[in-house]
Amino acid sequence: MTNQRSFLDRILDFLSELGALRILLALIALVAVAFAPVPGVASARAGWALVTTAVIPALGPVVFAVLLFDMLMSRVLMSDAEGEARRRYRRALAFDGVVVAVLLLSWLPFLIYLFSL
Repeated sequence: MTNQRSFLDRILDFLSELGALRILLALIALVAVAFAPVPGVASARAGWALVTTAVIPALGPVVFAVLLFDMLMSRVLMSDAEGEARRRYRRALAFDGVVVAVLLLSWLPFLIYLFSL
């Protein structure tokens, strides 16, 4: 029971270190991953299909750019930090990198389709 509790404490500490805005950005990125556009599907003009064929494809690149900007700012702030603060920025940089990689991999079929047109 103590090992399980310490694991939960470590996860909560990690999420606390990341901060609410970074976690919210990752959740938005996961929504973009879940609704990644399918290659070759025409965009809809009404209903739920409008969200999955028009809104999410427009939102995905914005989320991608904001994640890259967050990585850049983490690196800039890490250059001036020492000790615990430096470790915190390094973890944030790694977390954002994983989210960017997942987002890019989920959108890769759609991007390949777009570039082949």
